[in-house]
Amino acid sequence: MRVRHDRLRLTRPWISLRTFYLAASLCSGKTWCLPETQGSTTSDNHASAVEGITNTNSSSFFRPHILMIIMDDLGSHDLGIHENSGIQTPHADQLARDGLYLDQYYVLPYCSPTRASLLSGRYPLHTGCHTIVNDWETQGLPLDEETLPQVLRRAGYQAHAVGKWHVGHSRWTQTPTFRGFQSFFGFYLGAQDYNTHIKQGERGNAYEMHWDARGKCGRDCSRLVDERGNYSTHVFTREAIRVIENHPQRPHEPLFLYLAHQAVHWPDQVPETYRKFYEGATYSNWTDQRKTYAGMLSAADESIGNVTKALQDAGMWENTLVVFTTDNGGPTAVCAAQGSSNYPKRGGKCTVYEGGTTGDGFVSGPAWNKVARSRKKEYSETLELYSKVFHVVDWLPTLARMTGATPNGKPLDGVNQWDSMLQREPSAPPPREEVFVGYAYFGNQWYGPAIRYKHWKLIQGQSGGPETSHDLPPGSFLPAPGGAPGEYQLYDLQSDPSETQNIASSYPLIVQILQGKLIEYHASFVPPISNDPTCPFTGTTNTSTFGPTWLPWCEGSSELLVYT
Repeated sequence: MRVRHDRLRLTRPWISLRTFYLAASLCSGKTWCLPETQGSTTSDNHASAVEGITNTNSSSFFRPHILMIIMDDLGSHDLGIHENSGIQTPHADQLARDGLYLDQYYVLPYCSPTRASLLSGRYPLHTGCHTIVNDWETQGLPLDEETLPQVLRRAGYQAHAVGKWHVGHSRWTQTPTFRGFQSFFGFYLGAQDYNTHIKQGERGNAYEMHWDARGKCGRDCSRLVDERGNYSTHVFTREAIRVIENHPQRPHEPLFLYLAHQAVHWPDQVPETYRKFYEGATYSNWTDQRKTYAGMLSAADESIGNVTKALQDAGMWENTLVVFTTDNGGPTAVCAAQGSSNYPKRGGKCTVYEGGTTGDGFVSGPAWNKVARSRKKEYSETLELYSKVFHVVDWLPTLARMTGATPNGKPLDGVNQWDSMLQREPSAPPPREEVFVGYAYFGNQWYGPAIRYKHWKLIQGQSGGPETSHDLPPGSFLPAPGGAPGEYQLYDLQSDPSETQNIASSYPLIVQILQGKLIEYHASFVPPISNDPTCPFTGTTNTSTFGPTWLPWCEGSSELLVYT
């Protein structure tokens, strides 16, 4: 049996409007109005099982190796764990089944805001990183935002990044090794050809594959590496394995490996070996695009298997926690639509519907199972489900709580979910009941904002993309009928997880309450970061080896780069 698709239904009971209104009034002026989560305890047996676990009270922590896998544009119905997906992802599937699947996992409608939120623990609302970072732009995650690798390094971690960055690249100080990582191998921008590694941008076409070999690498040590002809997924797998093999085997220096795959973002490219998996009668109703997309995802899944095998070979796997996340929903109708599926959710990437702002997320690995194995479990078929709402901003405070690190940056929007994840008590108060779903930006127009409170979701204005888009079952990628929105869209995600019935006119009080919450958020709204007028884009940098290349251009950033 595979997972059924009632995955947005909440376990908490329906509350009366009077209770709802009272709760909202008590929350006036606060970002959150939630009961404090009680710290969990850890048994002595667990303390001896997992390296770094300390005593058995609420201050206990442990510091396993952390493998964080970020997928790009993954549809929420594409992994093999989902009923009738048809895509072969055995390694990711096994990790999901062995771990804790986040059943109500929220991200942002596209990549840069999600990555900035994951790294900072703060909403785009408060960082100003609302939209994707284009090739010529100076915006990105502000330099005064503390990042997850910086927090983990205070707990003794060595932090290394491989793959896609996409949260700033006009200055060296925006690049990964200035944001807490001790090395980086990958590309700074948002996309590129999987084989030539040329990004075709609005301001030019140029090569990009960087190796920043140490912390604060910059122009004096950063190198461009020749990977022409090598498939991106294979390149990043090789480099992740290199990081693992070179990691010093010292118990007080665990590894944080941030593996941000380019897959399955466009362009639709995959070696024929993987696409051949999807030929034959079984896939006769699939489009060529869906088959290529499936091959790309299977190649990424093979990477997951190879990286976990490298951890086993290095003797690190038994003390490894795996974090798996997507960056947004699959692009099914707009934003470079490809063969992804978010069924049965409405919308996709670049929309504030559930199809654009929710996706696959889970924790797994031997370290998770050792610390969580005696906890009460709530099973749903083959997956153990965590039914509480979890947002991508929650990773920083959650991992900080796990490791005993203390964030020293600005006030976080994320909440600690670690204790609740260990307890897994369906009746326990959730760490969060409210999510600022945010904004979407597409076609030079803003959509939203949207907010979720308990099982209610309010969208103000349009949602982004085709308003009639309801994704159909895999193999049928056409828009389905839907109603045109009014000024507000209100959905009850408990009874209508696919957001098919706008009930705003039937519940004006709920609309008023959620509108008030949006007004509270807007009071702390940080506008989108503007381009720095002192640093206009000067074009790509020409090199004798690669021709035009994408490099930081502000303050003479690129003039001393060494090429290989």
